Amino acid sequence: MKSMKFFVLFAALLFVVVFYRTYEQYKEINHTQKLIVLHESSSLAEFVSAFRKTYQDIFLREHIAITDKTLNLLPVKTLTEISQRFTSKVQGEITIRTVSDRPRNPVNRVDDFEEQMIGYFKVHPEVKYRFIEQEGTFSYFKPIYIEKTCLRCHGKRKNAIPSIRKRYATAYNYKLGEIRGIMHIKIKDSDLFSGLYDNFLKSLLSAVLMYLLLLLIIYLLIKRIRFKEVEYMHKLEGDIAKKTYEIKKQKETFETLFEKSSDGILIVDGSTFIECNEKMVEILKYPSKKELLNMHYSDMVPKFQPDGRNSYEKSKEMIALAKQYNGYQFECVYRRANGEEFLAEVTLTPIVLGKRHVIYTVVRDISDKKKAQLELLRQKNILHHQAHHDGLTGLPNRTLFGDRLEHGLKLAERHLGRLALFFIDLDNFKQINDSLGHQIGDKVLVVVSERLKAKIRKEDTLARLGGDEFTIIMENLEEIRQVSVLAQKIQAVLGQPMHIDGHTLYISCSIGISFYPQDAQNANDLVKYADAAMYKAKEEGRNNFQFYSAEMTVLAYERVVMEASLRQAIKNEEFILYYQPQVNAETSMMIGMEALIRWEHPHLGLLLPEKFIPLAEDTGLIIEIDRWVMRTAMKQIHQWYGRGLNPGVLALNLSIRQLTDEHFIGIINECFDRIGFKSEWLELEVTEGQMMKKPEEAIERLEQIQSMGIKIAIDDFGTGYSSLSYLKRLPVSKLKIDQSFTHGIPEDKENAAIIKATIALAKSLHLKLIAEGVENEEQKNFLMKHGCINMQGYYYGRPMLAEQIEKKCFDIC
Repeated sequence: MKSMKFFVLFAALLFVVVFYRTYEQYKEINHTQKLIVLHESSSLAEFVSAFRKTYQDIFLREHIAITDKTLNLLPVKTLTEISQRFTSKVQGEITIRTVSDRPRNPVNRVDDFEEQMIGYFKVHPEVKYRFIEQEGTFSYFKPIYIEKTCLRCHGKRKNAIPSIRKRYATAYNYKLGEIRGIMHIKIKDSDLFSGLYDNFLKSLLSAVLMYLLLLLIIYLLIKRIRFKEVEYMHKLEGDIAKKTYEIKKQKETFETLFEKSSDGILIVDGSTFIECNEKMVEILKYPSKKELLNMHYSDMVPKFQPDGRNSYEKSKEMIALAKQYNGYQFECVYRRANGEEFLAEVTLTPIVLGKRHVIYTVVRDISDKKKAQLELLRQKNILHHQAHHDGLTGLPNRTLFGDRLEHGLKLAERHLGRLALFFIDLDNFKQINDSLGHQIGDKVLVVVSERLKAKIRKEDTLARLGGDEFTIIMENLEEIRQVSVLAQKIQAVLGQPMHIDGHTLYISCSIGISFYPQDAQNANDLVKYADAAMYKAKEEGRNNFQFYSAEMTVLAYERVVMEASLRQAIKNEEFILYYQPQVNAETSMMIGMEALIRWEHPHLGLLLPEKFIPLAEDTGLIIEIDRWVMRTAMKQIHQWYGRGLNPGVLALNLSIRQLTDEHFIGIINECFDRIGFKSEWLELEVTEGQMMKKPEEAIERLEQIQSMGIKIAIDDFGTGYSSLSYLKRLPVSKLKIDQSFTHGIPEDKENAAIIKATIALAKSLHLKLIAEGVENEEQKNFLMKHGCINMQGYYYGRPMLAEQIEKKCFDIC
């Protein structure tokens, strides 16, 4: 009997626990439903507010007149119709109204309940909304306050928009911040949770039946085996725990599937979609959850991702990584039901749902976020450019100039190189600003910057420090004369007339130049010294350039004077030709001669080629000089042949500028025709180093020359950087061993080895050989012993005038 009392007590307690737990679950479901409806109402209210605000702003911003037609486009007119259509779409369960206690339109007049709410908000202005449930219907109220833009239609009548003032006599005299009315969103209790309630009732009925069955079983067991009462109680506790766990898992599943997350949620089992939330349906824009769950993954993504990988293969790889690391996040492009593609952030998490191992997938649309990031990056780049570049010319400003100069100095220090800094100031620029105005002055500065940019190398930095001051950082400086050349180019290009807004302007500039490391080892001193050199140029009368070092200025001006003298020399034909014999050492017979130019300078005397040929190549004057040499030498050789003499082959040095000149072939043919010169009398010598600068172009032009019957030799062989692959392709017939290798043989073992290798190479390529710089018997014998029989040098004769050649080589008295 005592056990029966315990049984009754236990049954009563169990009933209370089950009832309480069931009641709590019911309350939680009801509370969740209210939260969802509240969230839905709030979202609709915010959307309607945004809709009204947008329409209102458009009408005011675009100055749209309120007419009989446009009147119907106002939110107050259209919202009722939108609400009706929206209500019909959702089966008449939602009603949206904006009402007032002083409406212009009777349709927007408040009812009693709504009027109470207006009164409530007037008394409680701090309240943002009210949410009330009445007889299965949820009402969401939000006050509408008069804003500044509202006064155009609802302020004092005399200030209202004319079209509104003409049509309506009411709804005026509102004040800023006053309640104009309320927004009322009414949502009837839908069957959204009916399925859940049915499941709940079924679970409750099952629990009741199970409860009764358990009571019956327990009663029978107690009557039959009271002595096993303790064991039975343990079993009962186990059953209760099991059922409690099942109810808990059901609750967790419900929360996972139906929680209104801001991200899309999808549960995947292999290639099957088990469940998803409404946000996922909304993101992918499918008509319903059912249709989405029936889709295959390949329908939701493009075939290939932006990185070129197959989308389906990438998804399998990401799932494998998620299982390996117990979670994985990546970016993926998805495709909505309407075909629109968007970028999403995807998080994969392996979970156990019941007895199934599934992938919990969270999808977040980050398209707008990415766009915002790109826009921020673009704005950042714009700001960075503005902070480091001059707003007028687009050139680097003082800040960026300082960075570039510091960087250039570090590189020069690391590689033991040199750097030049130009400080350029326009002469009398202030007069342009004062007489023609700053607008013209600015245009002049833009033209100056464009002209300067056209004259510098790609690796140089041109900057504007401010006003009419410009700087140029010249890095990787190989020869000091490069600086003088650039300074002259700058003066020449800026000296050209400028045609701006009907004005023809002429300007000049003063340039100061300092060097690293000769003048200074830091940026500040380098700028200071270049600036000082610029002022020195101003003092010298402007329109010139000065180096910080006086010696450098003298050298630069010597070069300018030399260039002017060289141009005058071409005009006055101040050049003369010397000829050096080329001899067959076995027969001691002259086989040809090389024509060598000299300059009879009117003040400096006889100048050798090394004194003026580099300058001629830099300035382009070498082409005219080479043409003069070619014509003069051909005339002399032709004359000798005409007199029955045998001068052999004429060897002429050919510069790379002459070789690449488009008129060169025509000039040779012209010389042949006018002079009567034969192609077999001519051999052109091209230096190895020059030819390797543009080997393909050189090969093409040399093949044209060879086709004319002219022989081609490589001069100074071994001193350049020729490739054997190019040497094999070159249409050459002779190699000329440079005199730097002939010097010192046979005692100089290194030079002797180089000559032996060159002779062997020539033999293997079936090329003729001639050695320069032969000065004694030992050198002659060494060369003959190893197979080089053609020679040129002081041993056989120094460069001589034509008359001297005739007396010595032709035995003419």
